[in-house]
Amino acid sequence: MNFSDCPFSLSSLFCPEDGTHIAADDEEDDELSNLNIFFTDSSLPQADDEYIGTLVSKESSFLCDDLCTSETSLLRDRSESVRWILKMKSCFRFSSQTAYLAVTYMNRFFTRRTIDEGKNWATKLLSVACLSLAAKLEECSPPLLSEYCLEDYWFTSESIMRMELLVLDTLEWKLNSVTPFAYLCYFASKFNLDHCSKDLFSKAISFIFDILQAMNLMDYRPSAIAAAAILAASGDEVTEKLLRSKMRSVSLSKSFEVEQVFSCYNAMIQESTKKEKIRPIKSSFSVHVSENCSKRRKMN
Repeated sequence: MNFSDCPFSLSSLFCPEDGTHIAADDEEDDELSNLNIFFTDSSLPQADDEYIGTLVSKESSFLCDDLCTSETSLLRDRSESVRWILKMKSCFRFSSQTAYLAVTYMNRFFTRRTIDEGKNWATKLLSVACLSLAAKLEECSPPLLSEYCLEDYWFTSESIMRMELLVLDTLEWKLNSVTPFAYLCYFASKFNLDHCSKDLFSKAISFIFDILQAMNLMDYRPSAIAAAAILAASGDEVTEKLLRSKMRSVSLSKSFEVEQVFSCYNAMIQESTKKEKIRPIKSSFSVHVSENCSKRRKMN
């Protein structure tokens, strides 16, 4: 299914850039301030096998087919959209959960619909809508639609809301997806790691976001991503044999595919290595934040 199936014209969503924005320097987001929900003692549900079993079962309802597009330009647009979402995460101090959900919505959208090549503005509008929906779900004070800023285009609030409705319709209004963050405490505990260490969780989240741009998250279960991230964050070299041994300590091990966890672990290590070796390439989807965004950061 493509955008031609929509009940309205995409051209009605487009508005050329006509505003001026204040460029803001990239600021390092303080991940630790968003980690408190993961630090739990063993008496809480996050470390409970029954609760984890429920999450694993719920994962299945969000498993999707491959992305509907393979065109290089569209994949590039998607990658730039992910970078923009991460920039906005830093700008508005969104939680990791919010940013991850936004990318998940976009990936799920692309498993059901396609965007015609050359309409990169539509991909950008989609990313704004996905982030807005995630922020409304997760953040206490989500930004106004007018506060989401792009350099190349300016979208009206009405256009963003109409795209939000298209996303909701495409995802069948199922926004409460399971994410890897719900499993981090569980796997840290099961793998006998220091599950109360903020440093461990901070590194694990960094590994998760390292692969966010490079791969379709729909290829892996959130539980597999979480297990891989915790292992990568531990700093120990993990072989498939060692992983199988560690997974035996997980009472729900039959619910987790060792091959998938190991594949994801290797992808994280590779992406982390690349990140250390190359300088970031400037994106054509650069971020310009409004005065309102700057004020938000000062207030936070």
